[in-house]
Amino acid sequence: MHPIDTRQLRHVLMLAKHRSFRKAADALFITQPALTKSIKNLEQQLDVVLFDRKSQSVDPTPHCAVLMEHARRIMHELDDIHHSLDALSDSLRGELRVGSGPIVARGPIGDPVARLVSRHPGLSIRVAIDSWAGLVQQLHAGALHLMVADIGEFEGQAELEVIPLNPIRSVAACRPGHPLLQVGRVQAADLTNYPLALPSLPRRWVEWLRANAPEGADPDSFVARACRIYCEDFSLISKVVLHSDFITCGPERILRDSVVGGQLMEIDFPGFSDILVRPGIVYLRNTTLPPAGRALIELLRSGEAEPGAPKH
Repeated sequence: MHPIDTRQLRHVLMLAKHRSFRKAADALFITQPALTKSIKNLEQQLDVVLFDRKSQSVDPTPHCAVLMEHARRIMHELDDIHHSLDALSDSLRGELRVGSGPIVARGPIGDPVARLVSRHPGLSIRVAIDSWAGLVQQLHAGALHLMVADIGEFEGQAELEVIPLNPIRSVAACRPGHPLLQVGRVQAADLTNYPLALPSLPRRWVEWLRANAPEGADPDSFVARACRIYCEDFSLISKVVLHSDFITCGPERILRDSVVGGQLMEIDFPGFSDILVRPGIVYLRNTTLPPAGRALIELLRSGEAEPGAPKH
């Protein structure tokens, strides 16, 4: 039996994640025929079927599940080798895989990522944008070294190490000329007529909406009426709000560009606007981060203390 190429193991893990040859090939930066050939060659080499090819998806077989268990361990070991070698050099190399939520990705992470790569030309950084649940799944699968996201969803998870960053005040925004601008503020009851367009709703926002449902209204039904559009792409949400009577809420730093540019108008939303977005750095406890990961953490933490950084 020929030895298994580690590239084939990466191909298996990525195909199992995306359940699509096209999406997996795009994520691997190879062609779809090349990925198909790699998987077929490995199946012939092992004399097993690794994936059931269906019309709507590509599903791992039990043989694939066993292979993936070993593949993840091998990938972790290879990462540890690279990390140990990098630790002997002042120049960071290799690839750092970072995850971020759709809101936080537009806030504290951009400048530190750019500065880190500028200082270390041999380093590449891959940033994955996903919901908090998707990020945790990728973290446990070894697809990410760390993530920068709203840490409110990760409290109480003992297997995660969490480093808080400065909290960010939430603000509400609407289009210029919105009917509620004449009133000057938004009340919870207004959301039945002027609902919200948001990314995945953080738990504490749901709790606030439930607690402030109009008298006599069912809290769950009110939340469903108040939150009508969900999208992880914040730029798309901004366009929806700009061309409709929907309202959005988000971290002050992220909405500031749209508000200052005159595209959106900040509107007072008592109580809801006092809810803080709490960004932070999250990685698996008892896991050794690569040197590039530790360097990024230092940049994220030091950037908040730089002159001109917002104070909260």
